[in-house]
Amino acid sequence: MTNNCELVVKGGVISHHIVQLFDTHASLIKSVAAFLEYGFDAGDTLLVVARPTYWKSIAKCLKRAGYPVDDAMSVGRLTVLDASATLASFMRRGAIAPALFEEIVGSCVGRLAGRAGHGLRIYGEMVDLLAEEGNLEAAHELEELWNELAERYSFTLLCGYAAAHFTDPLTAQALRAICDAHTRVDTKSDDTLGNWVLKKADNARRAMFVAQPERSQERFRGGGPLTGQTDYSDQKAKTC
Repeated sequence: MTNNCELVVKGGVISHHIVQLFDTHASLIKSVAAFLEYGFDAGDTLLVVARPTYWKSIAKCLKRAGYPVDDAMSVGRLTVLDASATLASFMRRGAIAPALFEEIVGSCVGRLAGRAGHGLRIYGEMVDLLAEEGNLEAAHELEELWNELAERYSFTLLCGYAAAHFTDPLTAQALRAICDAHTRVDTKSDDTLGNWVLKKADNARRAMFVAQPERSQERFRGGGPLTGQTDYSDQKAKTC
């Protein structure tokens, strides 16, 4: 699955924070459905923070594969939040209000993580909404707020972005910062645009190290290059 991975570890808390760039809606749906299928199979509690239209497609994919989406929602094993409405609840004048994020998202994560005997698996695309607006600074800040939660609660979080947000060379630094806020970068061979922008960002980072040798010892959270990982959908989501 990964050849160089670091976890967010603090005390007894162990978390994974994954990012993936998608070329198409179909690619995203397949990978997210596969990610959630693994959670269903493991008996995890699931939290999805997505656009309603995206969730509709993901749920359809899961149901085709035989997963009890409606039953899981009815018993509280699966929680689904509208990404746009949730994001708006803690944004003030284009900026994140950390206290509101803690009150709204943090309390939800804490409640779900407290379910005895279950892991917690989360898919989120609020960061993609921020990237869509061009607010990459806020997207990075939101990733770091998730990392703060990851030091208090054990969970596996997948963050999905559209690769098209990062085609402008001026976004390379922001993309590096976003990737470095994660423990792993997952890729798919057919997301050619996503792989291209990741490669460009990685090359730019290496060039920076050549120009500034004193920074070559910096330790990024992900522990390695931005490219080279694989995603879940090679083994799952065959029915999408």
